[in-house]
Amino acid sequence: MPRQGLTTESVVGAAANLLETTRWEQLTLHKLARVLQVQTASLYTHITGLEHLRSLLTAYALRQLRKAMLDAAAGEPPEKALPAVSEAYCTFARENRELYRMIMAIPHGGSSELIEAGRAVKAVLFDLLAYYTQDKSLQVRFSRQLHSLLHGFVSLDQLGFFDPAVPAGETLQNTVEDFVRQLQLLSADKTVGAQL
Repeated sequence: MPRQGLTTESVVGAAANLLETTRWEQLTLHKLARVLQVQTASLYTHITGLEHLRSLLTAYALRQLRKAMLDAAAGEPPEKALPAVSEAYCTFARENRELYRMIMAIPHGGSSELIEAGRAVKAVLFDLLAYYTQDKSLQVRFSRQLHSLLHGFVSLDQLGFFDPAVPAGETLQNTVEDFVRQLQLLSADKTVGAQL
């Protein structure tokens, strides 16, 4: 019988909390069971094993990232929504380092839940880019460019590559503003799209 009140969601939530002090590669079912004060075998009522837990955690991380992005965009005019979402993305990565690392490390192709969660994150960017262009191929191109920009910024920031004399947040703001200016050119001059 499962422990009273223990659910798959609470197991994943406890695992996410553990990642505040443990690298995701070092997370074990034994550690998780100890935190939940259950026998390790009890976890198998809710998950099939460590790989399943990792998949569930990654999907959880993607949903949390999407929520942070949507919250940042809420109420913002279109021209300010993209910078706000970009900042929210980087803030999520900084404040949830291990969850973010899991998003980047765990393959999404083998899980329909992960594929769906990943597409939901991308959809936020596509919705924002639709303000600048309705061309789907350009939306894909600019989404990939922005994602690469943000992930590159996060990676360099976490590795300490930025000189503290210039705040990293200022660098991010300037970089995203340059990206938005490129999109505004596209929006203002439809011939730009054909030249890109």
